[in-house]
Amino acid sequence: MPPSRNMQTIDRLRNRSNFDDLTSDEAHAASLAEYTEDFVVVEPPSLPQRGEHHGREQWLAMHEIMRATWQQKLTVEHAWDVPEHDVVVLYSRMDWTAKETGRSAIWPTVQVFHFRDAKICRVEIFHQDTQVILDTLEPREAAATAAGGER
Repeated sequence: MPPSRNMQTIDRLRNRSNFDDLTSDEAHAASLAEYTEDFVVVEPPSLPQRGEHHGREQWLAMHEIMRATWQQKLTVEHAWDVPEHDVVVLYSRMDWTAKETGRSAIWPTVQVFHFRDAKICRVEIFHQDTQVILDTLEPREAAATAAGGER
């Protein structure tokens, strides 16, 4: 069975984007080409880029926060196509390095992509452990003190 139109959209995004630098101009352009005008991206409330970001302007503002904070890489490990619900689910490995501290972390993430007319209209991002992401922002000494020892 050939991939659904939704999975073809994800495949185009994966082929056109630079997943070794999610905050690159190339990744931005590839993403925006596959989103509806009224798309929404939902990030966890504990992260600096928290909240629901509606449309291009809010998404770009969110990405500026992320671009200023981390170098980001993403490796898609598995994709599930659920065309009867206009959904594609990605299981990915994130690899982020904080620009200010140089600390990095790798963790799994689930991304749920919702579609309308084969365009992405909503993305919900579920990081397995947001604390590991926040820990990259803390200097090693502060993180070691908070944890009661050396990390």
